[in-house]
Amino acid sequence: MANDASIKATSSNKELTMLAEDGRRLLQYVARHGNLTINNDIAKGIISVSAKVDNNSWTISDEIQLIHCYDRLARQVYPVTIESIKAVVPDKISGKLSHPTASKTITWYRYYTVLTLIFLLAIQMFYLFGYTLIQTLADYSPPITNSIPVEIEANYLLLKDWNHIWMLGQELELKRVSVDNTSDSDLGIAFSTNLIAAQSFVQMLQNYLLPLIYGLLGALIFVLRTLLQQVRNLTYTSSREIGYRLRLTLGCLAGMITGWFLKPNMGEMALSPMALAFLAGYSIEVLFTILDKLIDSIRRQSAPSNNTNIKDQSS
Repeated sequence: MANDASIKATSSNKELTMLAEDGRRLLQYVARHGNLTINNDIAKGIISVSAKVDNNSWTISDEIQLIHCYDRLARQVYPVTIESIKAVVPDKISGKLSHPTASKTITWYRYYTVLTLIFLLAIQMFYLFGYTLIQTLADYSPPITNSIPVEIEANYLLLKDWNHIWMLGQELELKRVSVDNTSDSDLGIAFSTNLIAAQSFVQMLQNYLLPLIYGLLGALIFVLRTLLQQVRNLTYTSSREIGYRLRLTLGCLAGMITGWFLKPNMGEMALSPMALAFLAGYSIEVLFTILDKLIDSIRRQSAPSNNTNIKDQSS
């Protein structure tokens, strides 16, 4: 029984010591910000009880006073909390400043944003190169003879190599077709096959992959901007990390949704739909609010017709 009592007392001392340290840290935060004022009763209560806790001379009334003062101080500084201060402000450990959670989170999301941007630029350039070749060859029909313009032949060979890249080295036909040494029918089939394959792949990039990446990039920029504001206001906590990860997933989904509803022409590189995909990833709430309103309007329109069918059946 004596051991149990000593364990409980030690645990109580640790909790009270932690509460006193957190109270002093909140007081330091209030003192460093000119837009907040410290109530004298709260400051005296926390500091006096903290000194007693350090000397291990506190009583039950002191503990009650500390909890009461801490509660009043926490209400005063909200939405800043002790958790957000610990997550943002570096602390000294063994004489060295530690890296807070917010700093690590910003670093990781900065890396994610840069990698996403590099990947997007690579896909964008690959898309534009293939699109340019397709536009050059789209209006050209395979000739009856093997004599074709040099420019067309060069674009056709480049298109074959472009297809060779996204197909990971595989060939579209069982037999490799050469422009200089092939029959007329084989030349026409090879020309059409490579052109159709390239058009299909460019369409998939435009309708699915590019909107997804743009939506992800928009979500990442929103997260970075939100992190900057929260770090500046000392309101960031580690629990927000789950929301940020979900936001990235929803950003990808929002970008794909714009790709489904908006199927732009291949000609202008579809800057407007890609910009909408980026905005959808950045402002997910707006997109899903529009979808919710659309569903509600459909539900309201279908409700009278259902009621009319029920009345007709009953009559």
